[in-house]
Amino acid sequence: MSKLPTLKDNLARLAPSIALETIWEHDEDARWDIEDPELDANDYQAWQSEVRATAIIGGNAVTKSAHLCGTWEKFGDHPSKSNPDISGYLPQMIEEALTELGQQLPQPSAVWLECAAAIAYVKGEMQRRYDEQRQTA
Repeated sequence: MSKLPTLKDNLARLAPSIALETIWEHDEDARWDIEDPELDANDYQAWQSEVRATAIIGGNAVTKSAHLCGTWEKFGDHPSKSNPDISGYLPQMIEEALTELGQQLPQPSAVWLECAAAIAYVKGEMQRRYDEQRQTA
């Protein structure tokens, strides 16, 4: 059985000169604000998610990123496995990081064109997901 390409797989093909990385760190400042009697705050750990977009320009790494704080996972679960889509925010975070990166790239250049294509693809993917959600609602 073949694995379907992920969002990041498709972006790697569209923009091979841009590295996308998702980083998770414990969010020590997050406060439990979920009002559900069936969920116990002691069973969950807060995480901060960061998506980084990096390109090499003139021998220098140029990195821009987008952050999201306060995503909650059960203790023992790591978001890279339990929540790799960052609760649905991954495309938006990728688009934000790529947009900021694109503003730092020389125009026009091959890497800038890759960045623009990647942004257009992610925006299309966000629209597709939105339309899909509206159809099932």
